[in-house]
Amino acid sequence: MQLSPITVLLGHAGTGKTNAALGLALAEAVAGRQVTLADLDVVNPYFRSSDYPQLLADAGIRLVAPVLARTTLDTPSLTGELDAIIGAIRTNPEQRLIIDVGGDDDGATTIGRWSRMLAEADAQVLYVVSAYRVLTQTPEEAAAMLPAIQDHAHLTANAILNTSNLGDETTMEHVEHGRAFAREVARLCGLPLAATVVPEACIQNSAVPLDEQPFMTSPEEPVLVMPRYVKRPWE
Repeated sequence: MQLSPITVLLGHAGTGKTNAALGLALAEAVAGRQVTLADLDVVNPYFRSSDYPQLLADAGIRLVAPVLARTTLDTPSLTGELDAIIGAIRTNPEQRLIIDVGGDDDGATTIGRWSRMLAEADAQVLYVVSAYRVLTQTPEEAAAMLPAIQDHAHLTANAILNTSNLGDETTMEHVEHGRAFAREVARLCGLPLAATVVPEACIQNSAVPLDEQPFMTSPEEPVLVMPRYVKRPWE
């Protein structure tokens, strides 16, 4: 999947949005890009990009996070760094900025602060969906949530990113179900399906080599194979 200089990930909590943000940022860094990952989740103190500073630092990725991220203080406070970064990328589009926005409509409110700048910079806005999120198990439920998220973010999604998976238990059947789910969400929203994220463990657990998987030999959208970076609290 070809990323724009600025990519915003919006979506429900529990879709795997943060893992996707980490995977996209790391892939861009491997490709030789100068990458910034901004964690704008000031609502949920768990499963956030800012929980992985060493992983990002080792890859040469700049992390922009809430001021009190990874502390015991649950106080929503954002840094002013993002204004300068957005401005710099507009003059140097070879850089990459990936923004991981908080879940649901409440979490999306934080990105509204930069909505005008992002629109002027032609930011790519991806609506992240998963067939295995408990509260949005039908395409209709997932599609119905998008207007509220867009209203709070003051941004309009221009593509769907499918992250449907069951972690390390994901099978090829789960992948295909998730792809069908995401295609229907895309149809209902009137948006293209940008890509499907497939857990690396799903490939490792399969007897079929990656290049012979059905979704690789005749994909209807790009497939992104990603490790699971986000850890559970007990891991």
